[in-house]
Amino acid sequence: MTAPDPAICARWRLVPGALLGARSTHTWAVTRDGRPHILQRLDQPDWRYPLRVAAALREQGWPTPEPAEEPWATPGGVWLLTHRLPGRPVVTGGPDTLAQQRHRGRLLAELHAALAATGITRQRDGFREPAGLLGDPELERTLTAYERLHPDDGRLLLAAREATLAWFAANPAGAAPRGVLHGDFTPWNLLFEDGRLTGVLDFEASHRNFLVADFALAWRGYQDAVISGYHEVRPLSDLERRLITPVYRAWLFLGVAGADPATLDLRWNVAHLRRSTP
Repeated sequence: MTAPDPAICARWRLVPGALLGARSTHTWAVTRDGRPHILQRLDQPDWRYPLRVAAALREQGWPTPEPAEEPWATPGGVWLLTHRLPGRPVVTGGPDTLAQQRHRGRLLAELHAALAATGITRQRDGFREPAGLLGDPELERTLTAYERLHPDDGRLLLAAREATLAWFAANPAGAAPRGVLHGDFTPWNLLFEDGRLTGVLDFEASHRNFLVADFALAWRGYQDAVISGYHEVRPLSDLERRLITPVYRAWLFLGVAGADPATLDLRWNVAHLRRSTP
């Protein structure tokens, strides 16, 4: 899908622009009456959950995307129109500088405090904590079928699942802090203008988990300064530090269970499994 549904554009009087992203959620730049907006087609489970999280943060003064219309549910997915926030990402791909990573870690710790203050405690439908995700028999069946098609990558994925599941069995983590996460606290999801934070974007993976699970993509296995900056605001316990790598590895299996092995492309997941550990 390279262009939004014409019926959507007609309903909301939109002039479609560039496709901004299509990895999981299709996102377009659009205008209405000359004003910039963002149009998205959502198909994630419990899609109202991230909207509630973003709204609760906005009530505390965090700059999150504000809907310009009520979401419109169609057989092909849910359409969301939001006002476009000002500013630009510091970088749009790859790692930021060490100082920028440290600043992002501090921001993430502050965001976690704000998320705790929202009072949202419910888990999002379709999401589980790492041990439950890894222990799903459907995940093992999917990976076994994937291994038959891609022997080397499939073998690595199955071994990583087994080893990480064994880690959780041997290391009880019940005392580790949990809360609602952003889910993709990467440089390109943070907007700045004149050094001021003007936008926190992309809550589509928001759910409840160990707080250190938010390092899954914020840290990405190699940006240790993010963890250092976070620790400056909210010190991490020894248990949380030990949790970072297994939780990160478990995150790489999100959305895999039950998928069609013939259409799965897990090269990104494999590449990140090979990342260094903190």
